[in-house]
Amino acid sequence: MTQRERYLSIAIGGLFVVIGFQWAFNQYRSAIRFRQNRLNSLANETENLQAQWLAGAEAERQLGEYKIRSLSSDTEVAKSSYQSWLLETVGRLGIADAIVDPVGDSPVGDLYTKFGFRVSGKTNLKGLVDLVYAIQSRDQLHRIRELQFAPVRQGVRRADAKTNENAETLNVLLTLDAISMSIADASPPPPSQTPSWRITRSLADSRDVILNRNLFQPPNQPPQYRGEEQIVAFRGEKNSVTFPFVDPENDSVSVRVEGYFPEWVEWDTDSERLIVTPPRENTEDGSDDDGDTKTAMIDQFELQVIATDNGYPRRQTTQTMVVKMRSPPPPPAPQTPPPGFDDATQTFLTALVQGRDDWTAWMNVRTRGKTLKLKIGDEFEIGSVRGKVTGVTSRRVSLEINGQTYELRPAEKLSDVLAEDET
Repeated sequence: MTQRERYLSIAIGGLFVVIGFQWAFNQYRSAIRFRQNRLNSLANETENLQAQWLAGAEAERQLGEYKIRSLSSDTEVAKSSYQSWLLETVGRLGIADAIVDPVGDSPVGDLYTKFGFRVSGKTNLKGLVDLVYAIQSRDQLHRIRELQFAPVRQGVRRADAKTNENAETLNVLLTLDAISMSIADASPPPPSQTPSWRITRSLADSRDVILNRNLFQPPNQPPQYRGEEQIVAFRGEKNSVTFPFVDPENDSVSVRVEGYFPEWVEWDTDSERLIVTPPRENTEDGSDDDGDTKTAMIDQFELQVIATDNGYPRRQTTQTMVVKMRSPPPPPAPQTPPPGFDDATQTFLTALVQGRDDWTAWMNVRTRGKTLKLKIGDEFEIGSVRGKVTGVTSRRVSLEINGQTYELRPAEKLSDVLAEDET
């Protein structure tokens, strides 16, 4: 064998070895792939079977829950008991002119029977919320299929006597479905009074969310403040401060205050008044005017006055107020009452009459309609003038008034003579 033939034989042999190795590796890899695919297929089957088992368990659990929540399996008992509960509920909630009627029943195979009920009546928005909440919170197989409500008369509002809240009277119509399962007990126990776990809000929260929206009236406006933004409180006195708020819709308004107050400031909740009794000013000896221990003087403080109405929705106004302390004003000086009408302003010397021995002065007091006949030495009192006659002649009469002498001539007025002397 030549050298060339030897090399060719080795090359051919090596090629067969490589081909054999490649075939063996492919066979091994195919076996591994088949095994892995089989494992994956078995795992998927296991997961599907487990999911089916869980779904069956969930369906069984759900069916058990439905059985507990179902109406009686006796259709007559189910219909009458559910209708009785609806009548009791609308009566308890004060639904006016309430009517509860069954509106047919329809069996669904041998699984369950569906009953229909219609509830109608008149109530306000609060009563409607309470009715819907009472139905939704009862843990039974029922639902509200349809709800219709509208104002009895547009624009008419009434006052709730218990809550003093404005409320719209509504015509209400509900259609409900209730389920009686064939596998349920014929005499099931009454549902629990505890609201269903499906209810996420309490009745109070549900009222707050819904009632604070006005569905039939213009948007509610907040109260308006009609007073001064600065209040003066006198030291040493009890100052009672009110805050005048008015509501555009004439809703009732409640007032409260917030802030940091001195100890001598008090808020009267019942009368909604701020009682401010600031101490008197301190004196040089370290005490106030009443002799008490010296206290820190505060010239002013701020507070927030919050007014809230009871409209739909509730609106509030916050007003910043400044209360300033001042010394009390001095007491007013006593005032002399003005004098009444002075008869001296309408008294005239009408005549000088000569008698046998002396002269007589005739003084006519027109306001009284009488004439005084005065001689020397006679005393008189006319209005604000009090005096004495010291002399009477044919031309004049001499009068002594308050230690001074005056002369009055015929046709002259008594008050004018006194006025001329003063000037």
